[in-house]
Amino acid sequence: MVSSYLGYFILFGFAVIFIGISMAVAKKFPIEGVDDFVVAGRSIPYALIAASVMVSWVWTTTIMGAAEAGMWFGVSGGFNYSWGACIPFFVFIPLVLHLRRTMPKATTFTEFVEQRYGRTVSKIFFVFGIGVILYVFTEQGVGIGIAFNHIFGIPYALAAFIPVMIVTVYIAKAGLRGSIFNDVIQFFIISLVLLVTVPLVLKTLGIDGLYNGMLDVTNNPDNINYNPEALSMTSAAGLRYGVTAVVIAMGQVLLDQGYYSKAISTVSRKSLLRAYIIGTLFAWAPIPILSGNVFGVSTLALGVGPGNGIELTSEAAPYIMKLIYGGGVGSIMFVLMIFMAGMTTGGNCLAGAQALFTVDFYKKYVNKEASEKQQMSFGVKITIALGLLVGIAAILLEGVSLLKLDIFSGIIFAAPTSAFLAGMYWKKTSPQVAVSSIFIGLIAGLCAWFLIPNDDINWFIGNMLSLFVPAVVVIVGSLGQKYEFDFNQLRTYTPNHKVEVSEE
Repeated sequence: MVSSYLGYFILFGFAVIFIGISMAVAKKFPIEGVDDFVVAGRSIPYALIAASVMVSWVWTTTIMGAAEAGMWFGVSGGFNYSWGACIPFFVFIPLVLHLRRTMPKATTFTEFVEQRYGRTVSKIFFVFGIGVILYVFTEQGVGIGIAFNHIFGIPYALAAFIPVMIVTVYIAKAGLRGSIFNDVIQFFIISLVLLVTVPLVLKTLGIDGLYNGMLDVTNNPDNINYNPEALSMTSAAGLRYGVTAVVIAMGQVLLDQGYYSKAISTVSRKSLLRAYIIGTLFAWAPIPILSGNVFGVSTLALGVGPGNGIELTSEAAPYIMKLIYGGGVGSIMFVLMIFMAGMTTGGNCLAGAQALFTVDFYKKYVNKEASEKQQMSFGVKITIALGLLVGIAAILLEGVSLLKLDIFSGIIFAAPTSAFLAGMYWKKTSPQVAVSSIFIGLIAGLCAWFLIPNDDINWFIGNMLSLFVPAVVVIVGSLGQKYEFDFNQLRTYTPNHKVEVSEE
């Protein structure tokens, strides 16, 4: 066990660094209004956004959850995690480009929903948007808590709560711009740690030894991790997980305001396109592949499993690092990587929540005469309140499988995506059809999860129903109505705060 004092030093040392950066950013770039606060004045160059997008999508689950997928499904786990979680971004990218073109002064996706479907439907999407943000941020706290507890022996509650509050403070202080600047620092740390640790793990364990261990996993029924498909890239269970990963990530991307805020903060649509393709396909996609096949598969090959070396499959990645380096430098580097991953994703989430409450909540429902200064003040207060809520939730989720939690979330957050996509592109989808599709899909998915007794397929069927049942409802319901929406009215939309949009 590495000294807990070193763990506390890392926590508090980086707290000083990142909060200090946010204070310096706030001083260097004084916040001049709501738009500057939540989308950084729409003036961020693509290179900063690309780095920020990459690390924002590197969750603790990208490393620890992908490693867990490697344990569950073998060599196909990391690959299926990667392609499954990439696809939703190639739905998001044209969508947000379309949004910037058709509704130039939009700041949040719920602004679009209100103009397209009305305020009632907008409230529903607001709840889902805040829900996905709180869930994702909480999951980061859980992942960091597991890593610090496993490596340093720091009590899980403290290890989960303190990082959440660090993120909360620097987002409250400097808004989206502060998050992006911290993301760049964290990008270099995550990249450096991966470049150093992956070759060291493979060299220490030996590729031949890992392969022989995996042969035993596939051929020996007495092996604790026995899985005949562990060496198959076409594993049926792995492919089901890959498709499920698409569903899981679809809601997490399309309903997370943090990604819209960053997309809108770019200086142009061209910069947006370059930033998101580089940040996702080239920078992010290799990470879960490496994590699944280096950390997860290594744990399988060594004959380690729940009750035999680890308590949860979520502990696969920290176990390998601790085993190889004996609690030394490698373990510390791994914890740093997990810490940075959780911090960046948490910052993206909290910046998104800050935007939703500042732009779409306070002036509409609390103080209709509020000035921009009052809106920003409320945004700071709600940021702190949400941070405290997430910190407490992360503490309460101790011992929960990150991958199982992620799979269940897909059912909840995939249900609204069909109504949102139809509203963006199809004039015939009415508010009534949109709402019906959401709740019918949600009920169908939850029924499959809870009522199908086979745990090997209930998660898969539940996610499929949650995504595709709403799509059917939207198509059939829209074709059966005479409703038509005029998209031209979105071009003249003006929000309740000052927005300056340059011609593109």
